[in-house]
Amino acid sequence: MKTLLKRTASKFVLLALAASLVAGCSITKKHEKDAQVKADKAGLAAVEKSRFDGTFIAPGAQFSQYKKLFVEQLNLSEVKIRKQSSSNLIDDTPWELNDADRRYYQERYTEALMNNLIADGTYATAMQAGPDVLTVSAKVVEIAPLGSKDDMKGRPTNVKVYSEGMGTMMLEISLYDSVSGKPLAIITDQRDLGRIWEENNRVTNNVQVRLAFNQWMSKLRKELDKASGR
Repeated sequence: MKTLLKRTASKFVLLALAASLVAGCSITKKHEKDAQVKADKAGLAAVEKSRFDGTFIAPGAQFSQYKKLFVEQLNLSEVKIRKQSSSNLIDDTPWELNDADRRYYQERYTEALMNNLIADGTYATAMQAGPDVLTVSAKVVEIAPLGSKDDMKGRPTNVKVYSEGMGTMMLEISLYDSVSGKPLAIITDQRDLGRIWEENNRVTNNVQVRLAFNQWMSKLRKELDKASGR
């Protein structure tokens, strides 16, 4: 009887372990899977214990050789807007980036990159390709806002919206050898735009966007330092 109970208990333990493993595998997010597909095609390998949701680097890549960065403008041409909450506002319209938004996002991205990677002299900016130049290309993949947009189209002027954070934003960063164009790294990450309850308006949203880009570029600097052996 004791043996039967022990065997039964062992089976339950094994089943529980199997279930936990399946659950662990199922939490991989779509943007991580998409980046994995791109990485596999480019021959990149996943980095364990990355500061990002997913980091994939070319095996044997010598990041220490790169002293300059050729920085492409932040790509906002294919941003997916995923609405997380419904609204009963009559005047509510689809949340979209306008020209002013795009300029703001691009300026904050460039500002964050300069402050975290270039300001202290670790890297210099480059205007053309070279053997010591790393091309940095980033794009906003998705924005998932909470609440209607704070503009004349999005909500009436007398309406205030409060939310727990402004939503989420997803960024993908690609690093290339500037001469050969060979992909050296693909990075993907989704970040919460705040986590506290506050008024959801243009000012608070812009603050969270600035913080998000700064955090991403700070993490990128740490990953590059690690890959370069600094």
